[in-house]
Amino acid sequence: MNQYSLGGNDFGCKSNVVNFEARSVNANIVTRRCVLLSMGEVTVDRMKELIDNKAGAILISIPQNTSQLTDVDVEGWNEVESLLMEAPIDTSVYFTYEQAELATIYHQVRTGLNSDHAATAVAALGNVFHSNGYQIVTYGTVPAPAKSVIYTVQGKLTSQSREANPSIAIVAHFDSFGIAPHLAKSANSNGSGVAAFLELARLLAKLYNTPGSVPKYDILFLLTGAGKLNYLSSKTWMERKMTSDSPDGALLSEAEFVLCIDSVGKEGLNIHLSKQPKAGTPADRMLRAFKEATDLLYPNTTFQTVPKKVNLGNPSFAWHHEVFTVKRLSAGTLSNYPSHTASGRLNTFDEKVDSDLLLKNTHILAEAVGRYISDVSDKSIAILQDRMVPNKDMLERTVQYLSTTQRAAQLLTKESSVISFLEQMMDKFTSEVIVSEFKASKRDPEFQFYDNTEVKLFAYNVKPAVFDLFLAIAVFAYLGAVYLCIKAIPHILTAIYQSKKLKSS
Repeated sequence: MNQYSLGGNDFGCKSNVVNFEARSVNANIVTRRCVLLSMGEVTVDRMKELIDNKAGAILISIPQNTSQLTDVDVEGWNEVESLLMEAPIDTSVYFTYEQAELATIYHQVRTGLNSDHAATAVAALGNVFHSNGYQIVTYGTVPAPAKSVIYTVQGKLTSQSREANPSIAIVAHFDSFGIAPHLAKSANSNGSGVAAFLELARLLAKLYNTPGSVPKYDILFLLTGAGKLNYLSSKTWMERKMTSDSPDGALLSEAEFVLCIDSVGKEGLNIHLSKQPKAGTPADRMLRAFKEATDLLYPNTTFQTVPKKVNLGNPSFAWHHEVFTVKRLSAGTLSNYPSHTASGRLNTFDEKVDSDLLLKNTHILAEAVGRYISDVSDKSIAILQDRMVPNKDMLERTVQYLSTTQRAAQLLTKESSVISFLEQMMDKFTSEVIVSEFKASKRDPEFQFYDNTEVKLFAYNVKPAVFDLFLAIAVFAYLGAVYLCIKAIPHILTAIYQSKKLKSS
């Protein structure tokens, strides 16, 4: 299970050392036991009960093909995931895919004789001698702090104008997040956002390379990590760049608008802002560009503005744009989710993206940005025409790659295939591409990752622990009897000798 520290607070599973007897979920006694569950048996109430009863460990098996899970299954799981990730827990929680060996163990544990359910003490004693059980064991140490690094990939498109150009920024986070780092797919949140981001960069690159149509805007493209960890990479990148003499920081600080892309692979588009914009402001112009693009291309698509004031008293950001808003930059987040509390945004089994909807939403996104930077007044004219339209195949392949590649923040290194892929794609469409890495402070780290994100569990077929006690008592009784017999031999021999002596006399 995921384990990390953020802002001085711990989240997830605090320990992963296991050496407990296996029990089924219906066992009466789970204290210092390893409880085996299938995904269908996992509920919020059941998990609370197991944690409150001090279960030593919990092992949850999930289907090999999670794409077959129903919306009801996923929704129920979202509630469990939120419960387990909201605070640190002492119970070790593991996840594994269903397999034949595990199914056999689970069946034997569930159906075998168990002293926990015995009606009488005699029956319990009988079960001890007749039943076999399993001991679930991990070898290793308690998770230790690991090298904690987060990454950003940036690029630019610059106008050919020699004048001081206005600018905008396009931002998306690329990491996945789930209750277990190795299981997280995050296809829609935010694989779809990264796919739309890269396709937008490709289309705008064509526009900027077409003579006579180059807009007078410079565009900063920023792909950031640790998006699910309070957008740490964006926050750190911005703070370091804007407090230095970096031209990238100057480009961002002077940006008219920062557009963040977060989950655009489903129906509906919402642009989240900190407040309703005033007429004529960059935010208002961006909203009008999206409205015009939607009405022109897909008039039946729902597009709405969702204003939400930034809660300065809460250190956690609800949406990506809030990182920039608190620095007094005009910003908004484009998403198909109408609320930041939508369960699908933090979901291990987020692996379904509708390609047609992603294509449509990307088309609207590209047209809206194109209209903004081109300052088109004719609502009947599309900026992106002919070959300058989104490519469905490229969108599908990008989402497929991202959702099948490990990209949780704590698993990434600068040599990771995801970082290389994003760098190559950005280098293909933009200029001045830079990969930046930010390490956690050793003295006062704002975030901390831990090792042992993936371990092996061993199941040993054993007698119950109580059996060992009875066996030890039996052995001691046997040895005691032998000892007494040995001690009594001289007396017995003396008695026999005296008896024979009396008979002879």
